Amino acid sequence: MPQTVRKYMKHTATGFGIAAALVAMLFWFDTGQLGQIVALAGGAWAAAALLWLCVGALFAALQIMLAARGGHDDDDNGPRGGGRRHPDHGDMIPVRVEARIRERR
Repeated sequence: MPQTVRKYMKHTATGFGIAAALVAMLFWFDTGQLGQIVALAGGAWAAAALLWLCVGALFAALQIMLAARGGHDDDDNGPRGGGRRHPDHGDMIPVRVEARIRERR
């Protein structure tokens, strides 16, 4: 399996694991009486699974974005100010240009 796919799967699993912990804490601390609703209602486990799926997709995308962003080194040793580099044209030769002034009316 390519390294990119393994990295994607690892960070996706990490995001869904964090989402599972968050949803479990929502039920454990009974935030908004969510734990009681799921425990008492018959089909509420499907809603809990959907909550885990949506939060998991969000956290997985966030985890992958952070992994992709942190993949390269950000050193400040390079040139600053836009990084535009001018090619070396050798010695500069001054050129005289005549300035013309228009008469005013």
